[in-house]
Amino acid sequence: MIKAYKIKRELLRILKQPLQWPSDLFTYLCGPKYYDLFLSRKRLIRSGQQGGGDKMVVYVIFPSMGVKTSHLRTLQYLNAKKYSVVVVSNLPLAKADAQKILPLCHLCIERPNFGYDFGGYREGVLAALDLNIPLQRLVLLNDSAWFPITDQTDWLDDVQALDVDFAAAASNFGVPRPDPEDFRNMVFSYRTDHYRFHYCSFALAFNSRPLRDPDFRSFWKNFPLTNKKKSTVRRGEVGLTAWILKKGFSHGSTFDVTSMEQSLNGLSDGALDQVVRHLIVPEDQRMKDVLENALENLDNLSRENRIKLVLTTIARQGVSYASAYFNITEKGFPFLKKSPTWLDAKARDTTLLILDKLNTPEAIEVKREALEIASR
Repeated sequence: MIKAYKIKRELLRILKQPLQWPSDLFTYLCGPKYYDLFLSRKRLIRSGQQGGGDKMVVYVIFPSMGVKTSHLRTLQYLNAKKYSVVVVSNLPLAKADAQKILPLCHLCIERPNFGYDFGGYREGVLAALDLNIPLQRLVLLNDSAWFPITDQTDWLDDVQALDVDFAAAASNFGVPRPDPEDFRNMVFSYRTDHYRFHYCSFALAFNSRPLRDPDFRSFWKNFPLTNKKKSTVRRGEVGLTAWILKKGFSHGSTFDVTSMEQSLNGLSDGALDQVVRHLIVPEDQRMKDVLENALENLDNLSRENRIKLVLTTIARQGVSYASAYFNITEKGFPFLKKSPTWLDAKARDTTLLILDKLNTPEAIEVKREALEIASR
């Protein structure tokens, strides 16, 4: 049942956007019912060759170019970690692709693409809960990032070591978005009570405590599905994070964004220079302009201001995008976001440079995929 205060909050928000009133209100009140009554009839659910277990992963894919080697590598990693997998494809699978996936999963669900990654998560979470297995851990992953891109760290081991009720690979917007032109005065004070703070949805993990909460199923059953990307982010990433915080569950991310300033201060001048030169800004035009100007005059920028430039870019664009080079090469972060390869030419080139720097068999394979994405 959708709570009254949530309806009031959503109504207040959409009152500011008159042209979106009908669709926003409909999806907020009726999105899940519309999917369950009509679109869900088009699902195809197949049993895989994996057995069920008390550690499960919902892995949501959008294989627009078919199932790639990187998809199978993710599944092989999950199998090696003894996790049962529910694969949810937001596109129909070719017969040959399904045959690749079925040996590596417990269930494979093909569904209409309604609700983006959170629509897929909802499908997979409810399917996992319906198995009536007392789950000790439930992980949500999607293929918006290549994973694992490096074996320097093991993300699932890091999640376990973090020992919290709810874990993510990274978080965003723990600081207000600063003016990019004022980056020299940046104060990087990261906190989870900022109104836009959220954990990034490409990698999330729940332990048994939230899974046992009766509201957990309700959250997903009543999740307001929509095909508007920004609404999905707000209702999904921000909404799920708010639910976790409201419930008082312990939480954290395996990549410690709060220590970024300290970590950057610990780099040599040469290493810091490389971090600045490999910053990725796929969508923020004002930040792109400031960064381009700074790179042209980098020799005149002090070490302190280079660090502040990096922190400003992270605050505006998000750590999983902006500092991917630092994350992977310095911290062994095993995720690399895909969207910069098609959102922006400079971001694409920097992503390819990161893969060249890694130069592992996995990175070489991913680079071929990245080039294929870029060509389309």
